[in-house]
Amino acid sequence: MDITVVITSISVMGVMIAIGALFAAKVPVTADVKQAMILIVLNIAVPSIVLNGVFNTDVTDQLFQQAIAIFFISLVFHLAALVFAWGFARLIGFRSLFARKMTLLAALGNTGFIGIPLCATIFGPTGGLLAAIFDAGLDLILFSVGILMIQSGAGAGFKLRNLKAVINLPLIAVVAGLTSVVTGFEPPAFLQQLTALLSGLAAPLAMLYIGMMLQVHFKEVGFRVYRQIWFPILIRLLAIPALTILIVFALPLDSFLQSIIVILAAMPTITLSAILFPRYTGDEETAVVTIAFTTILSLATIPLVAWAAVWLGG
Repeated sequence: MDITVVITSISVMGVMIAIGALFAAKVPVTADVKQAMILIVLNIAVPSIVLNGVFNTDVTDQLFQQAIAIFFISLVFHLAALVFAWGFARLIGFRSLFARKMTLLAALGNTGFIGIPLCATIFGPTGGLLAAIFDAGLDLILFSVGILMIQSGAGAGFKLRNLKAVINLPLIAVVAGLTSVVTGFEPPAFLQQLTALLSGLAAPLAMLYIGMMLQVHFKEVGFRVYRQIWFPILIRLLAIPALTILIVFALPLDSFLQSIIVILAAMPTITLSAILFPRYTGDEETAVVTIAFTTILSLATIPLVAWAAVWLGG
């Protein structure tokens, strides 16, 4: 992993977030505008990153092994992160639904909205593809164990239909892309160029949207935070990445896979929590505040985590 590339990518990401915030300060950003940007990123740009990764990568047995490995690593990683955050939350005295909310905010990172575009920028098309597979593992955990954790506090049990949300366009793109390789399908030049161009939308639009969201949030509520915000910040941005570095470099994984996992482990709090929290707990503000502050602070902590990984990994 080239630390210079990471720092440059994060710096550019920060500038784009600032541009989005400046735009939102000058032009009213309606709910329809934000929804449109989310749909473009998640349903057009991110699937294009996946397909572009397949179309522009020499898909070998090694890549298939990496894809399978990173999916199961993602499942284990996110389950372990939930257990770790839950145990720490209970240790310091958090109880009931609040402990579960803090656990979810601390354990699960924004591997889709930020992680996939960032990995595609740092590691190229193959990095974007593997990041999308890692994110698929997160989605499976989020819409099963994650929802069960916060829903139980609202007096409701887990329902199998929650898993329908796991079937999304990025996952469909992963399946379609890998299927095309297995069947020997050769995409036409038109489709290759289209996915390459559309994949370039992901990082700019995602960062612009985050900037808009941050500006709107701070304009409405200022820099008010809840007293326990240190918990998700500490766990999500520092403790989990640090433990991830120590563990992945002890595993027999190739350095490319190790680097991707470390970067994804350093992501800020998952954006989907701002949608799930009001639905299942009636508390949107806690999620939005946590997303806002972890996203801003991650501009400093992601390069720090990358530097630590390079230093420890040699």
